[in-house]
Amino acid sequence: MPLFAQEVEIDIVSINDIKNLMSERFSSIEDYTANFTWVNGDVKYSGIIKYKKPDNILLEFDEPEEQKIVSNGRVLYIYIPYLKVVCQQSLGEDTESSILSTTSESGLSKLFEDYSFSFFDTSALQQFGKNKAYHLKLTQKRPKVGFKEMDFWVAGNGLILQSNGISPNGVKVSLTFSNIQLNVELPDYIFDFEVPADAQIIRNIIVPF
Repeated sequence: MPLFAQEVEIDIVSINDIKNLMSERFSSIEDYTANFTWVNGDVKYSGIIKYKKPDNILLEFDEPEEQKIVSNGRVLYIYIPYLKVVCQQSLGEDTESSILSTTSESGLSKLFEDYSFSFFDTSALQQFGKNKAYHLKLTQKRPKVGFKEMDFWVAGNGLILQSNGISPNGVKVSLTFSNIQLNVELPDYIFDFEVPADAQIIRNIIVPF
């Protein structure tokens, strides 16, 4: 269903109200699809993201063409066809939070553990593109590898429309969602990843996007 088909009016009093709103929204989602734009410094990527509980994520890129990111919650695969490389990253409880943490229910829970949340400037809904959204600021609770600070734009129904951060080497990273469709009954098989026969596997490295 469209993003704002289930818009609900609630009174936002504190940052915890927003966190509860986000948690409740994700708990109601079995799966979703959305268009995404991923900006990494001066480079822009685009495509479609598909998510299905508990931790299945698929990003299919329009640009670069045929590039994919696939995760089943235990292993993350990044397929870079023009290099004929598959990067395979084992995931676990000690995996650092990243911009992709905003795409799943378990990722959001990890962000709640790793970051302190506050309003970026005001607690009121603000204009974000064609929508109204809350602007949140996230600050690491303990110094770790990854984003020291992030900020989110969260729709009035609890969905994250955009997440932003600055990488440890100073690169600005942004992930924006649009045309979000909820509970579309995605099949399980689309999250099965087979390594192409001509691709080299590189294990347990972080690929900077």
